[in-house]
Amino acid sequence: MEKLRGTVTELRRGKTVSHNPKTGTSVIHAAVFRLDGQLVKIVSAAPLVIAEGQELLVVGKRRAKLFTAYAHRNLTTGQEGHEGWATRLLVTILVVTGALWLGGMMGGDYGVVFGIVFLALGVAMAWRSLEVVQALVMLRR
Repeated sequence: MEKLRGTVTELRRGKTVSHNPKTGTSVIHAAVFRLDGQLVKIVSAAPLVIAEGQELLVVGKRRAKLFTAYAHRNLTTGQEGHEGWATRLLVTILVVTGALWLGGMMGGDYGVVFGIVFLALGVAMAWRSLEVVQALVMLRR
């Protein structure tokens, strides 16, 4: 996990809106920009308060040439945001619990494989939630 600080340039925004009759409408906001030359991506459920020329502090991970920000603070406006962790962690717990229960009901080798696969997916999602929390702690230091 590392911090980057700089001025936003080449800002591009996008959002995805999806509707499910059972769960309602969800919106994912995204921004890709350069922060003093480094390509940065931010994804959030909340609208991103970022504009060209503003100073930003981001915390996340660099993968190849792209820096994925898990948490950010707009130093110009004071606005803060993050990728989100609580909902992902809650859904992970519910899905893994349900999958393990269903795997136990299935029994045999299929139940074991089913349980292992969902447990591995749950661990990966929980790990990402913990990374976002770690980024928030680093951002606020």
